[in-house]
Amino acid sequence: NTDSAIKRRKSFISKALSLSYKYPIYMHSALFQYMYDMQANSYLDAYNNIPHVGHSHPAVSDSIQKQVRKLNTNTRYIYDSLANYSENLLKRFPSHLNRLIFVNSGSEASDLAIRMARNYTGSDKLLVMEHGYHGNTSAGISISSYKFDGKGGMGIPGNITRLTLPKMYRGRYTDKDMYVKEAMGQIEDLRSKGLTPAALIAEPISGCGGQVPLAPGYLKDISNKLKDSSTLIISDEVQVGFGRLGKWFWGYEMHDIEPDMVILGKPMGNGHPVGAVVCTQEIADAFATGMEFFSSFGGNPVSCEAAQAVLNVIDEEGLQENALYTGN
Repeated sequence: NTDSAIKRRKSFISKALSLSYKYPIYMHSALFQYMYDMQANSYLDAYNNIPHVGHSHPAVSDSIQKQVRKLNTNTRYIYDSLANYSENLLKRFPSHLNRLIFVNSGSEASDLAIRMARNYTGSDKLLVMEHGYHGNTSAGISISSYKFDGKGGMGIPGNITRLTLPKMYRGRYTDKDMYVKEAMGQIEDLRSKGLTPAALIAEPISGCGGQVPLAPGYLKDISNKLKDSSTLIISDEVQVGFGRLGKWFWGYEMHDIEPDMVILGKPMGNGHPVGAVVCTQEIADAFATGMEFFSSFGGNPVSCEAAQAVLNVIDEEGLQENALYTGN
């Protein structure tokens, strides 16, 4: 029963890994939008943000099964899956975002993006959003207000400047321009001390902040004001990307900006672990310092086939159009 399953779990697993719901559900299986517990009760799953095209989608499952029986290796070898998926994914980005580095999760992608931004700019300083969340690595926690400001957090790190979440409903201000003015005041204060931030990292919609879209025009105004500096704009698309927003395939499009880097993860492989950093050739080339970057499983053939199947399903089943219709 559920109680014995919870007791068994607790005998192995750290208390730091929580369970969902006051009365946790002992799951047995899942298919498309439904999950089924051990008592054969069915649940409409409106909570998970990872199975992007539905639990156990046959197209994704079949692609994984077929490829894992054929070849699974790392990116030090040449195989078509990597190039095919890279080419198809990059078609969905503007031409300046034309380089990819694959990893295994959104957390790893956030960590890598910060590392690349610091390498490119020579600065350790970062601008982050209030309530932002960018992953479970040490670097990810250090740039995640949701974590360092929350229970068990150590407070804002010295190299981080936290900007107020520009929300128009029950926010600090009722005017987008006031949020921009406050943010630019913080940035100018840094500049007066000889500090230029390496990057501004932001989610187009603040997930852990309550699914709050950043105020219309905010990111565009900030990015325009940062054009005269080396500060990069990083869009964290882990939760909102791949057509979920209906009208836009990527969240940064709703803000009418063109970021320098994009972070991908969560729904990318429909639950199969895969993530990526998308960036400009200039940033990618600067990262080739002689210290080789290597991810044992990032971009492996099975991950690439799963991710390609997700793209195929989005197109073939009209899921972006369905998101727009349903959202409206």
